[in-house]
Amino acid sequence: MENNRNTMTSAQLMRKLSEAMFYMTDLNLYLDTHPDDTKALSMFEEASCNAKACFDAFEKRCYPLVAASGDCDDSWEWLVGVWPSQKMA
Repeated sequence: MENNRNTMTSAQLMRKLSEAMFYMTDLNLYLDTHPDDTKALSMFEEASCNAKACFDAFEKRCYPLVAASGDCDDSWEWLVGVWPSQKMA
């Protein structure tokens, strides 16, 4: 699946990330009311790993999604070069 992520566009990566985060959040909400459901917990753990992989793939190919993911090199990358919204095209 990693090879598939390497050939996807930034828009496709963002869509996969959005889908993975939605699924993980949906399972999380379910587990709030069904904490003893071991199958759902297993599904949540798998969904969480998938969401993390999608997040990492997007940031590796495109740009940081959160400030903590940016480089720590005494510069502010958002102000130099191409803006994130321009990279989505």
